[in-house]
Amino acid sequence: MLRILSIFLISILSVSSINAQRKPVAAVAALMGAGNSESGSSNKGFQTVTASKIMEIKIPEGGANAAAVVYHPKEKLYYAAQCGNESFPLVIFDADGSIVSNSEQTTLIDIRGLWYNPDTKKIGGNGYKEFGWFTYELDRKGLPEKIDVFKQGRYQPDDHSLGVLNTDDNEVMFLDGLNIVCYTTEGVAKRKTIQIHIGSKNEEEGSGISATMFEENYNTRTLIYTGKEGTEIGLLNVTKKQVELYNIKTGYMTKVVKLSLSFKPETYFNFSYANGIYWFFNKETRYWHGLRE
Repeated sequence: MLRILSIFLISILSVSSINAQRKPVAAVAALMGAGNSESGSSNKGFQTVTASKIMEIKIPEGGANAAAVVYHPKEKLYYAAQCGNESFPLVIFDADGSIVSNSEQTTLIDIRGLWYNPDTKKIGGNGYKEFGWFTYELDRKGLPEKIDVFKQGRYQPDDHSLGVLNTDDNEVMFLDGLNIVCYTTEGVAKRKTIQIHIGSKNEEEGSGISATMFEENYNTRTLIYTGKEGTEIGLLNVTKKQVELYNIKTGYMTKVVKLSLSFKPETYFNFSYANGIYWFFNKETRYWHGLRE
């Protein structure tokens, strides 16, 4: 009987010892985190995803560079503009990729930035140099029949600046070197600058890359606004073929969107965002490629 009791006690002690050894392993696993290897204590919530092509649109001859693609939710149409001349194409297409504009449809102004304003229900933008800010007047089919230049002159950082609309704060934003400058929707400078820590996820990684590194690796003309909390601002890293999304409040990178592109994107213009789709223009084939996460 004593022998059986001794064996029983030894078995209990052995099981307790094994459980004691397992607890630290579980604790270490919890500390290290599970799933995305990018997510550590300093990069909590950081995401890396991939966007794949869902649509492509052929642009007819006229203009080497594309300005932007915008979406009009009421008309349920996309507007793809070429920059460089008022006679260059403005191609209008629907969600199925069917072109509804004719071959004679042009931008009517030398476009740079282009956006849809949900308050006015109009598509507007800014032109090259001192061409000013404008809105399109659409016909019953959603096609531009005339243009209204409501503010003549250069109201942007430089001649080639492309504006995008921040619909949450109702202001137009321009990329100006390593920073973003903001204007009212009437074209008045707000003297407000948003600092983006390009390439950095947090303070530990520093304040961002140098101007030289930015010019060598990024699209230096175009930024995008997604309207999604925490990932509002987007910049295109052409070297890594990825869109980097930044928190507009902190300026730090919170998400990376890897791009399934067979060509290298451009270092200026030819990049846009509309209706949850990232757009990239291939200058050789003259196709806009639409990618979605």
